[in-house]
Amino acid sequence: MTMTGEAGLSKILKENEIALVTGVYGDPCTSLLDTFYQDGLNVEISAEEKISLAQALGASVIGKRSVVAVKQVGMNVLADPLATSATHSIGAGLIIFAGDDPGAEKSQDEQDSRWFGKLMGVPVMTPHTPDHLARSTVEAFELSERLAIPVIIQITGRLLKSTGDIGSYRAKTVGKFDRTRPWGRLILERYKFLHEEIYPPLYRFIEDSPTHVVIKGKSKEGVISCGYVSSLVQHENHFALGYVHPLPEEKLVAFFKNLSRVLIVEEINPMVEESVRALIGKHHLPCDVIGRTTGHLPRIGKLEQEQIASAFTRIPTKLDTDVKVSVGASIMQLPCGGFEPLYQALDEVLPEEYLVAGDVGCNILHGYFPPIVVDTAYALGTSISTAAGMSLSGKKGIAIIGDTGFVHSGLAGLLNAVELKHNVLVIILHNKMSAMTPGAQGIPGIERIRPLIEACRPTAIDDIFVQKATSDEMKNLLAKRLSEQGVHVIVAHSQARSLQG
Repeated sequence: MTMTGEAGLSKILKENEIALVTGVYGDPCTSLLDTFYQDGLNVEISAEEKISLAQALGASVIGKRSVVAVKQVGMNVLADPLATSATHSIGAGLIIFAGDDPGAEKSQDEQDSRWFGKLMGVPVMTPHTPDHLARSTVEAFELSERLAIPVIIQITGRLLKSTGDIGSYRAKTVGKFDRTRPWGRLILERYKFLHEEIYPPLYRFIEDSPTHVVIKGKSKEGVISCGYVSSLVQHENHFALGYVHPLPEEKLVAFFKNLSRVLIVEEINPMVEESVRALIGKHHLPCDVIGRTTGHLPRIGKLEQEQIASAFTRIPTKLDTDVKVSVGASIMQLPCGGFEPLYQALDEVLPEEYLVAGDVGCNILHGYFPPIVVDTAYALGTSISTAAGMSLSGKKGIAIIGDTGFVHSGLAGLLNAVELKHNVLVIILHNKMSAMTPGAQGIPGIERIRPLIEACRPTAIDDIFVQKATSDEMKNLLAKRLSEQGVHVIVAHSQARSLQG
């Protein structure tokens, strides 16, 4: 049956009786989570990613297969419980779909989630077609249940939207939580068990995995690839990896035989390239490695078929960082608008030397476009704490944060600012939706932020309705709170609309 990777993945999860899907909206996972929801899977959108993984771990421990879907920056948030999951162990199969964004088209960075596999000691799969994604998912459940560890699968927007014939596949394993594995061992003994009892069968499993696709010809040059870009490679010697961590060392060494040069094709960072170079050195193989670190492929951004096809003939002298970037029209069509009068009022009231801590979300657009009022935007939910740090200047720290960012992790920042008696003005943009990544389901707590704010007991809370208030009313309120000491919160209500609307 021909379908998109997104639809095919939903089909496979239903066929394998997934009990729980958790996640946080953010491209490329927004439409994926909505597809799961519309297809009848039990989907819960969490306030933040650590909660998502913790819920999935709980389901796994009681014997229910679970899935987590988050974008790459969300992996940073769920890293805390992920760090102990392999040593602690789980029960039924648990997969983390890490949605990466090559080219950073809808993200604040071009982060590569595959590194979390190395960091946390869990396997990472990199499927390249819809059917390969389906087969990889089932194998991931089987591997997860055999060894009682989570499995990460890297996905991208291009993979999810690509189409192909997808079969039906079912996992043949059953996972069960063994309480004696963590609690019969002290912490270092858990690592001893991991290295002696878990990693050896993991390495063997990955060596024998049918998700690796190897084509061997007579050329002295070859390509090693992973993820969606494997589908763009056209070469007679091609090793398309099913796993990038751990690597199938024996299979790769056999592939290197009679090769003088190998091109590594991967998104986003040169993780495989660095590992392959180490592998060739370990085995003293006479083979050169080229790719993103040598200038044969662009160091940043998405990879395209023409770049891959011309890589062997290029004679680079430095890293290739020549990328063409532009603001996508889709960004301007998101329901981010409605707050422009407030930004304009703040711009007119704010003294020249004041900096504004923005948050990841729609307000970052006003770090680029007039009225330019946002100076920093580090991560979702961080602006209140950033503003608290800014207040060390002696001036009032100013934070702009969306209601999604506030319930995600800004709430803890507000509580901290109050308890430590910082001098900050917090402007919460309240449009009751995750406007940068709008999805079909609501965000927990986003409709009820007022009692959450009150519970933190700031100095004062003001409500302002942006479409009803005059410019002078907004400027007077902003000027008043800027002149006062304490933690002041302004809840700015607005009807969401596109910036072009």
